Amino acid sequence: MVKQQLEVNLIGKAQESLRSILSDIPFVGVKGSKTNARIADKRADIIFNILVAGKPAKLVVEVKSQGEPRLVRMAVIQLKDSLRGLKDFYGIIAAPYLSDTSRLICKEAGVGCVDLAGNAFLSFKKIFIDKSGRPNPFAVTRRAKSVFSPKSSRVLRVLLSDPSKKWYVEGLSQEAGISIGLVSRVKQRLLSEEWIREENKRLSLVKPDEALAQWVNNYSYDKNRIFSFYSGLTEDQLEAAIARECEKRQWRYGLALFSGARKVAPFVRFMQFFSYVVGDIEDIAKGLQLKKVGSGANVTLLQPYDEGVLYGLQDIDGINVVSDIQLYLDLKSYKGRGEEAAQAIFEQRIRPTW
Repeated sequence: MVKQQLEVNLIGKAQESLRSILSDIPFVGVKGSKTNARIADKRADIIFNILVAGKPAKLVVEVKSQGEPRLVRMAVIQLKDSLRGLKDFYGIIAAPYLSDTSRLICKEAGVGCVDLAGNAFLSFKKIFIDKSGRPNPFAVTRRAKSVFSPKSSRVLRVLLSDPSKKWYVEGLSQEAGISIGLVSRVKQRLLSEEWIREENKRLSLVKPDEALAQWVNNYSYDKNRIFSFYSGLTEDQLEAAIARECEKRQWRYGLALFSGARKVAPFVRFMQFFSYVVGDIEDIAKGLQLKKVGSGANVTLLQPYDEGVLYGLQDIDGINVVSDIQLYLDLKSYKGRGEEAAQAIFEQRIRPTW
């Protein structure tokens, strides 16, 4: 009953949204609309009867509760099949939110689309509307929870490290250090976004740029526990000291943000030291003779929000550095000069490996 009510509410909102768009067109008149209507022997969520410059036309709207590309592609096929052979009918897909990829699928198929964020594409008779760039008003999405959550995001870490490599679910589970069940659930979400391809039960990433861009939108480096200190040591001395102290304690570590970028892209300079440490931060700070200060801190130590952060550690001149993907994520969320350094790493380190 609750699910049915949600569907009714969504259809009603889609109906209002499309009516509002049409009312702004001076040569279009809306004669009426019906929900849960029928075209021949097929059911339609909404049918609009309109006049375009005095000539009748019908808009047939298929409303979806989710707007992922794979679902939209299926809906487009079904809608076009329903309208085959019918004159002066135009199909439209409606959803709470449609990504650029989903809208492109509709455009290429000759189908219109609208979402509740205000994005729309309509192209029929004398009408042409193309509104895009409105952000998703439904900030907390199932995708964000199921793909970008700490353990789930380990799947993306593995796939992004080598997009062309093909993985069985079992192998991906072992590599990512998570259960087969979780990998299977993440796989379904990635398939819905059309970010991966599955052939003969093996998975590979086909849209790494899009996957990474969406992860950036759902990531912030301050998800980690952050500790700030002051040190009189140089960056080179800090690198050697943290490597020595962590190895002595058998703790995992990895230089991060600008300190990591400095190792992989020497042109990056920033007067602050950053490193992940899996261990007692107070103990390592004591070993490094770091001082707690109210202001003027120049050392930042981070406890990872998930150990996946240290997946793909790089050994550069005997010093551990987090993966290029992790450097990119952290720097992009640091803003300012961080974004500039992130873009340099992407162009020079990440993209060439794809």
